[in-house]
Amino acid sequence: MGSGSKGPYGSSGGSGSQPFAPTYHVVDEMMKRDKADSDIYNPSTGYPKNPTAKNIVDSIVHEHIEISDKIPNGPITYVMDESGNIIIGKRSNPVNPNKRSPHPMLIGGKDPKVQCAGMIRFNKGKILSIDNQSGHFRPNSKSMDKVYEALKKLYEISPKVFAKSFKWR
Repeated sequence: MGSGSKGPYGSSGGSGSQPFAPTYHVVDEMMKRDKADSDIYNPSTGYPKNPTAKNIVDSIVHEHIEISDKIPNGPITYVMDESGNIIIGKRSNPVNPNKRSPHPMLIGGKDPKVQCAGMIRFNKGKILSIDNQSGHFRPNSKSMDKVYEALKKLYEISPKVFAKSFKWR
């Protein structure tokens, strides 16, 4: 399960990103696919919430990030919710652990909306990079400006959660 560029989460072959907007809904093609799988989308309640989903600020332990008491290495999903919180979580489907766990599960509900979504790459719990690669939301690259503003606030709280190689735009 990758960054959103190919495979079950990917936007390759699709229309690319959505036009820039304050928030993004799940794209129709992915919503249709998810509604066909009751382990991903329940018509009564929508997407179940990923049990590992947590505000990145609340995931700071000492001078690194932890998810479910583990230090992340590699790509981890994130969304920026409507309030500007960066929510992170490993791919964990609460209904069926053998099934996929797309970005909307970080928020849950019938119509989750985000300001941005993608992948954060970690090395030993330190943030290396971040992108907007979500095949479900397909946020416009201009949405990354909001994410960088949130990361600057995170840096003010705990600068050591960023790898020295992290590049600010």
